[in-house]
Amino acid sequence: MLTAFALCRFLGYLTSVLLFGVSAMLALSGSHSLSLSVESALRRLLRCVAIVGALAVFCLLPLQSASIADDWRAMVDAGMLSTVASQTRYGQAWCLRALAVLLVLIVFLPGRSDNARLRAVVTGIALVPLGLTGHAAMQSGWIEVAHAANDVLHGLAAGFWLGSLPVFLGFLRLWQEPARRKEATRALMRFSTAGHMAVAVLLLSGALNAWMILSPAGLDIKSTYLQLLMIKVALALAMVALAVINRYRWIHCLRGRRELALCRIRRNTVLELWVGGAVLLLVGFLGLLSPP
Repeated sequence: MLTAFALCRFLGYLTSVLLFGVSAMLALSGSHSLSLSVESALRRLLRCVAIVGALAVFCLLPLQSASIADDWRAMVDAGMLSTVASQTRYGQAWCLRALAVLLVLIVFLPGRSDNARLRAVVTGIALVPLGLTGHAAMQSGWIEVAHAANDVLHGLAAGFWLGSLPVFLGFLRLWQEPARRKEATRALMRFSTAGHMAVAVLLLSGALNAWMILSPAGLDIKSTYLQLLMIKVALALAMVALAVINRYRWIHCLRGRRELALCRIRRNTVLELWVGGAVLLLVGFLGLLSPP
C-alpha cells in the first residue's frame, strides 16, 4: 500500500512540476514565436502529462482512505471516502488539488487557447495544495503557517527549475538555426536569470524546511527518514553541479567548440531531468514517513 501511495504521489508531483515549469518558462521567454515553436513540439506530450497527473491525483484520496483503514476495500467505500475528504486536513487539501487539476486539464484540452501565462498561473495554483499536505500539518499556530508557506515556495521553485528544462532544450535547438539565434539567445538568457533565482529559493527554502522538520527531535542518523533526506539533498546538489557546469563552462565554449559544447549541455540537461525525477520519487516516499 505504501509503495502504491508513494508512486501516485510521485506521478502527481512529476506531472505538476513539468506542466508548471514548461508553462512558466514559455511565458517568460520574451518571444511569442519562439514559445509557440517549442510549445507545438511539446503539445501532445503536455496533454498526456496532464491526463496522467489527473489520474494520479484522483487515486490519492482512495489510497489515503485505505491507508487510514488499513484495508484496500476502503478505496471504494463511499462513506469512508466522504469522511476522509470532509473531515481530515489531507482530504480538504486533496479536494482543492483535485479542483485545480481539473482546471489544468481544461487549459490543456485540444482547441483551448495556448496562452502560456494562463497555463502558468493555473499550473502554479495546482502546486499550492501540496504545501498543505506535508509535514507542516503536524505543527500548529504560526509555525504551521510559515512551514506551509515555505513548502509552497519550495515546490514552485523546484517546479520551475525542473519543469523548465525541456523548454531550455527546445530553445537550444532553435538557437542552432541562424535566423532564430538572436531571439533564442535572449530566451536562453532569461532562462539563466530565472533559473539562478529558482535555485537560490529552492536551496534556502529546502534548508529551512529541513530545519523545521528535524529541529524538534534532533538528528537520528539511523532513521529511514533522515537517510532518504540525505540522499535527496545529495541528488539536489548534483543537479546544481550539472547546472553550474553547463552555465559556467559549456555555455562559454559555444563559440569555439560548438558541437562538443552543445552535446555536453544536452547531456547534462537530460541528466538533470533524470536526477530531478529521482528526487521527486524520494519526495513521494518521504511525505509518508514520520520524521525522527
